[in-house]
Amino acid sequence: MTQEERIYKIKQLLAEKHHLVTRDLATYFAVSFDTARRDVLQLTSTGQAIRVHGGLIANNQDGVPNFLARSQIASPIKTKMAQMAKRFVHPNQCDFIGPSTTLKKLCELIDGLNLQIVTNSIDNSLELMQATLPQVRLLGGKIDKTHRFSYSVTALETLKRMSFNTAFIGTSNVRSDGIYLAKMSDSELIRVAASRAKQVVVVAEKYKFNSRNNSPYLSIPLSQIDVLITDEPLPQELSSNFSPNTQIIPVLRR
Repeated sequence: MTQEERIYKIKQLLAEKHHLVTRDLATYFAVSFDTARRDVLQLTSTGQAIRVHGGLIANNQDGVPNFLARSQIASPIKTKMAQMAKRFVHPNQCDFIGPSTTLKKLCELIDGLNLQIVTNSIDNSLELMQATLPQVRLLGGKIDKTHRFSYSVTALETLKRMSFNTAFIGTSNVRSDGIYLAKMSDSELIRVAASRAKQVVVVAEKYKFNSRNNSPYLSIPLSQIDVLITDEPLPQELSSNFSPNTQIIPVLRR
């Protein structure tokens, strides 16, 4: 059984039991303790579960960790992805950065850089307030407290009058036709921001390609993505869905 198959089964077990012990997983799959521990780390470091002493627990009942839960997970993988995304940030430009725990880490890395950032993320704007630069425009509107972003028709109209060098975008789910989000309002904002950008950079861990969470709203098609930053190399059946011009960058190597 491959690690992907084990992780899929572990997620099923978590949905049933909500708490699993690493040693029990080693016995269940007939693998070494170190192998089971690596499976646990893979799930917890990417925010799919929460690590506890001796094992892991489920984030919530639908398998989709909320923003606050994910933001409290110290993930070296998300940090590596944010560091890679930073390579596409350049001084004296105007970029859009959408809601995402990985992109929040990007905001931490660009404190002090001389550029303009537009965002609808509450957490991005709070992080960017730690230094005088970059300049920040937080799009106004009603605040979604669960997903921690703002939305309004006025914000949509404002985006339509702007031009970005790069739009940095997160996602809840990646399917063969595009990237999907849990909220329609967030999806609309991301779609417009991406349409106003010269370059679109998406951050998405590999597990989001197989996620069955409830994220029904298409934000942008895969063909619109210029750069995909992910954690692990994608198999051919996934990478072939993207345009040949899309640069796919895994931050981990097998």
